[in-house]
Amino acid sequence: MIKPSTKVYRKQIIEGFSIPAIIHNINYFFVDLDVYENGRVHCWNFEDFEHFKKDVQRGWVVLNIPDNNDISIHGLGSWTIENGSWLFNKKTFIDYVQRLIKELNPSLENIFKYKEKKVNGITVGENGGGIIYKEKKKTPNSFFSEKVNGQSINLFYKTTANFHLIKVNLFADGTLQLSRLENPIDLSIEEFEKLIIENNLVTEIPIGSTVYIYGLGEFSIKKMFYNANIQDKLLEIKDIQRQLKGEPTTIEICRQAHEKYLKNPTLENKEQLRVAYENVPDHQKIYVGDMDTKDIEVRMIIYGEQEIQNWSHYILAKEMGEELPTITVPKPIDEKNNS
Repeated sequence: MIKPSTKVYRKQIIEGFSIPAIIHNINYFFVDLDVYENGRVHCWNFEDFEHFKKDVQRGWVVLNIPDNNDISIHGLGSWTIENGSWLFNKKTFIDYVQRLIKELNPSLENIFKYKEKKVNGITVGENGGGIIYKEKKKTPNSFFSEKVNGQSINLFYKTTANFHLIKVNLFADGTLQLSRLENPIDLSIEEFEKLIIENNLVTEIPIGSTVYIYGLGEFSIKKMFYNANIQDKLLEIKDIQRQLKGEPTTIEICRQAHEKYLKNPTLENKEQLRVAYENVPDHQKIYVGDMDTKDIEVRMIIYGEQEIQNWSHYILAKEMGEELPTITVPKPIDEKNNS
C-alpha cells in the first residue's frame, strides 16, 4: 500500500445553547451549562446525556439553592440568599434539556456515547465549554451568515426596583449584548458605559433586593460577602475586547513586563511593571503569575518582600507552625549600585 505523506484534519462545529443552572460542589456555584445537539452537556463534567442525567440525580447539577445558603457567581461575588423561588425540579429540568437537544437535532442523529480515554494509563478529560457567537450577514441580501465569536461576563441589570443576573456577551466586531433575558438587548460600548453611569448595570445590590435569573428562578439577597467593582468589570470588558481583536490584554502586558524585569532588573523596568500591574483590574490581578504564587512575586518586586506574608502558602505554613516558604525576587541592579 502507498503510504500518504501529508496528514489532514478538520474541525466540526456542534451547535448548542447556553442555559443557567447551579453546580453543588460543597458550595453552590452559579453556572451556564452548554447543551449540544449531539446530546452532550458541559456541567464541569463533559461526558454524554446519560452521565448528565446522573449528575442531576446525584445533586451535582442542582436547580435551586436552599434559603440561607450562599450563591457564588464567577467574577461577580457571593451572597447569602432567602425567599428562593425556582422553576425546575430534577425531572422537569432533565426533560427541558432533552427538549433543547431535540430542538437542535430533531431526528436525534449522531448522539454522542461517552467512552473513557486514557493516555499512558491516565484518564484524559475534555473541555466542553462552548464559544459564544452571533450571526452576522455581510450585506442585508447575503444568503449566508458568518459567525462572530465572543466572550461573556456576569453583571446585574437593574429594572425599576429589581435586578436581573445577566450575561454580557462581547463580540469581536465591538458590539455587546445583554442576554439571559427574555428579550436580549444589543448595544454599543458607549451605550453600555452609559448604563453603568446611570447605575443600571451594577455589581453591588442592596440587601433585600430581588434577583431574577431568566430560565432558573429568583431569590432575595440576605447578606453580601463580597462583590466585584463595576469599574474593574468595565476594565475587564475592554480587556476582552482587546483580546477578541488580537491585541494584548492588561494581564498579558503585565506578564511581559514581569518577564522583562526578571531578565533585566532595573528601576525603570520595575516602574514599568508597577504601571502594568496597577492597570490590571483588581479581581484579575491574581492571574498575572502562575497558579501557585498568583501575583505575590510581582507584588514583592513592586511593593517589597513583606508582600510574601499575604501568600496563601505562607499563611497556612505559619498557622501550622511549619517552615515558612520563600520566594526570591531580584532587586534592581541600579538600586544596589546607588546604595
